Parts: sequence; structure tokens; C-alpha cells
Amino acid sequence: MIRRANYVHFFLIGLLASACANHSEEEMVDCATSGLTLAVDNQGNPSGCGVEDGSITVSGTGGRTPYQFSIDGSTFQANGAFSQLLGGSYTVTLKDANGCETTTDVALQVPSSDLVASAEATSDTGCGEDTGTITVTATGTKTPFQYKLGTGSFGANPVFENLANGQYSVTVRDANNCSQVISATVARGESGVTYSGDVQNIIQTNCAVTGCHVAGSQSPNFTQFTNIKANAATIKARTGARSMPPAGRTALSQSAIDQIACWVDDGALNN
Repeated sequence: MIRRANYVHFFLIGLLASACANHSEEEMVDCATSGLTLAVDNQGNPSGCGVEDGSITVSGTGGRTPYQFSIDGSTFQANGAFSQLLGGSYTVTLKDANGCETTTDVALQVPSSDLVASAEATSDTGCGEDTGTITVTATGTKTPFQYKLGTGSFGANPVFENLANGQYSVTVRDANNCSQVISATVARGESGVTYSGDVQNIIQTNCAVTGCHVAGSQSPNFTQFTNIKANAATIKARTGARSMPPAGRTALSQSAIDQIACWVDDGALNN
């Protein structure tokens, strides 16, 4: 009985240790060194106030194809041509097959309008809650102004609250029904989640273990902070998709997944 129990015990240890070794993981990519670049090839201003005939054409190089392009930070398409645009400032995003992203700003001018708008954003510092804000300032002779966030409804309030970090599109409309679109980015502020107090233990007990991401097993070696930071975005994506740790190992709790995501969004700091 003792021999059999020991055999089963060591068999289970071997099985768990091999869960990572037998799992084929995708190569982790450092987006900072991917060489992904976005260029503006052409832009056409709208012909008049309220006329949706502006256009922007962009292209990408570097990184890994195929590329995807977005003019609002959320809806992506396979080509870099955007049409039927109002006047305003747009932030165009290029995303490659590795999930790496880069952006560029493009301004389309309306010659017949004196409407000018800008936006100021405060950071989202929440972990599990959204705390960002966008405040819009508009000038021009055709008052009053109305404001709309994304695909929402127009209203008189130029302040939008309880926003997650990310890119937003705000439309400002004057009394002549002339509109201007502006892009605003809510940055990610520090949430208070730390590497030393929260994330390190999650990584060390679930990923940097025998047969997985340690020296002599599978690269990269997650006992070293520099490797964890270099692969932080991929760690966030894979833990969020529950493909890391791989099948055969204990799954992470949702709380642990959220802490990793918040720490990565904070900048993957050695804090």
C-alpha cells in the first residue's frame, strides 16, 4: 500500500510537471522591438460644414502581417482607407497579427466653420472600476454647443465620467448643425496593484515552476523580472483568455487575472 501510494504520488507530480512541457505555447513577442510603423498616405478635408465626405488613408510596415486598422480604437478593418468623415481630429490605430499596436493623429479641416474643439482627459486609476473622465472645450460663434461620446446621444454636458482607459471619439455640434469629431485618450493611471505585493507571487507559484517558465525548461524564464516585463502584454492576454497556465495546471482565480491585468495596464512596474 505504501509503495503504491508513493507511486501514485510521484506519478501525479510528474504529470503536473509535464503539463507545461507538453503544452505548445505561442512565442511571446516584445511589441517595443517589433518595428511596427503607421504612415498617413493621403487625407482629404470635408467640402463643407456637416458634410461627411472627408477621407483618410494609412498603411503599415514592420511587425507581423496581416494588419488591422481602426479610426475609433475599437472597430477594426483589413484596409487602411476611411471615408465619409466629418471634420475633426482622428486617432488612427494599426494592430498587427501579434496584437502590437501603434497610433497616429490626423486632423481634417472644415473651411466654412469656426467651430474649434479640444478635449482633456484624466487617467483611469481603478482596478475593477472605471474612473477616467473627458472634458471637452468648444469655441465658435454658433452657440449653444452639444456633445456626444461615441455613438451616444447629444447633450449639453461637456464632461464624460466613469470611463475605462482607452481611446474615445467625441462629437461637438454647434447651433448651425456643424459638427467636429475629436479623439481623446484616457490613460491608465496607477491602480495600486504592485509587482512585489501582488503579481510576483501569482507568477512564481503558477508559471515559474518546474517544467514551465524556469531556466532549463521553457523560455522565457519567469524567475527574472526583466523577462516578465518584456512579455507583460502577452501574459495579460493569455491569462485573461485562460490559456495560461495551460491545461493540466490549476486555473487562476478571476481576482488574480484582474490583478495581472491592472499591473500590466499600469506599465508593468517593478514596484
